[in-house]
Amino acid sequence: MPVQPQTLSEWVTELNDTLFIQPNDEITLKAVHEQVDPSLVVKINHNVYTYDQFMPGLQYARSSGTSIQDTFSVILQWENPEKPDGVVAVLSKWTVKEKATGKETKKTNVILWEVKWIDGKRKLTGQTEVETV
Repeated sequence: MPVQPQTLSEWVTELNDTLFIQPNDEITLKAVHEQVDPSLVVKINHNVYTYDQFMPGLQYARSSGTSIQDTFSVILQWENPEKPDGVVAVLSKWTVKEKATGKETKKTNVILWEVKWIDGKRKLTGQTEVETV
């Protein structure tokens, strides 16, 4: 029986979990190298980050806190009819627990995940987030 490919929203959900939720830094680093394109641009509210800024930011966030996903719901998506890429809009609610103090902060984001088909693979090329605390 052939394996069914992941839908775009399943791929985005899995990448989110791999980058931000699961605890193994080596798995995260491997996913970044394999599934995040160096052309990545992340926009969080008015701040803009390149791939080279995203990496240390991700490493800092992972080293200073633990993220717990409360909700990760697809709001809307567009899938390219010609190849397995597109854009997925997600409502994300999560909790960050600071490792040093144990303080917990609840966050809510609406995130647009931009995914392109590059070299025969899906790659994250952009994220636009509206983030509240």
